[in-house]
Amino acid sequence: MRWIRSGRRLGVLGGVALALQALSGAALAQEFKTSGFLSVVAGRTQGDCSATALAPKYQSSCTRSIVDWGHAAVYDESWALDQESRLGLQGEWKISRDFSAVAQITARTLKDQHLNLEWAYLSYALNPEWKIQLGRKRIPLYYYSDFQDAGYAYNTVRPSPDVYGWDVVNYNGLSLSNTKNLGDWTLRTELYTGSEKSKENPYYTLFTEDRKDVEWGGITGLSVEASKDWFTGRISYTRSNIRVRDRASGDYAELYNGGTKANQSFLGLVLNGDWEEWQWRSEFGKARRMQAVGYDAKFYLMTLGRQWGNFTLTAGLSRYAESSRFDLADYVPVTLSTNTLALRYEIHQGGALKLQLDRVRDRTALAPLTGPARVISVAYDRVF
Repeated sequence: MRWIRSGRRLGVLGGVALALQALSGAALAQEFKTSGFLSVVAGRTQGDCSATALAPKYQSSCTRSIVDWGHAAVYDESWALDQESRLGLQGEWKISRDFSAVAQITARTLKDQHLNLEWAYLSYALNPEWKIQLGRKRIPLYYYSDFQDAGYAYNTVRPSPDVYGWDVVNYNGLSLSNTKNLGDWTLRTELYTGSEKSKENPYYTLFTEDRKDVEWGGITGLSVEASKDWFTGRISYTRSNIRVRDRASGDYAELYNGGTKANQSFLGLVLNGDWEEWQWRSEFGKARRMQAVGYDAKFYLMTLGRQWGNFTLTAGLSRYAESSRFDLADYVPVTLSTNTLALRYEIHQGGALKLQLDRVRDRTALAPLTGPARVISVAYDRVF
């Protein structure tokens, strides 16, 4: 039955694609161009039965694994097409030489997340080096943040959920960026500020059946990326305040500092390298959320890929570990780690097939959060 429902939802994605392409064709005379991406992903879990601290709807399966925290995508022991499959179409309207408008709509097969406006901003080039953008964008917490939904952009089926996974992924606000060439180096700096209100937040459905709204206010951040030849490095820092509201009662949750609003921050470091057939990707991060939700966290991912013609084999490992100064009765810190092996085949220009095996370990104290599992995923990713 899950395959039938998934097929119907994939049909909806196709209909959205045709409609959006028709609209874009009518606007071509106004210097309007489109691009898009498609990911058809199926997955399931295997392993020994384990308890879980997730919401009751996840208790019926012997094993389960969270593959996308921000959108609450979870695989269990039945093959499913409806957790990560998605279609995106981006349009850019070139209003003048320096002024443009960009929008991106992403359709997902996940329940209650069929159509989302991920990008909608105006962009103005102050000069060849400086650009200002106003509107809705992705919070640039990670290296893949801007193109995380475009699965063709990376060799694995997904960036590791041990790193890529918070309750809010977008913001509405302002960014100022600068791109400068310094000899053989290219330096890109971005300063951003804004806020986000996520209604019926998917992340919280992982833990409770009660609907929650999440607010990130006062988002401010800075990212600096430097690249030269084979090397790319990036450092980022983001901070905001957070509030969580129960939709049924309208009340804001009391956080660990006694109030209903608390501060949080995210620090990230990227060290990437490309040497002929070899590809190295690594991200390291730290989240300070002690006063907000009771923990701080450290996390990392590392992958090494080797290309042979149209085939690329990638091996990786990742880890997410929380610490808390509270008693276990008040908060249980989570520890998850994953070993990954992925094979990518370039089936045609702009299209790739992927097969991925993950071994997820759950070393959360007292009781597992998700429990250990082996995850099998297959994907077809395309850009157009």
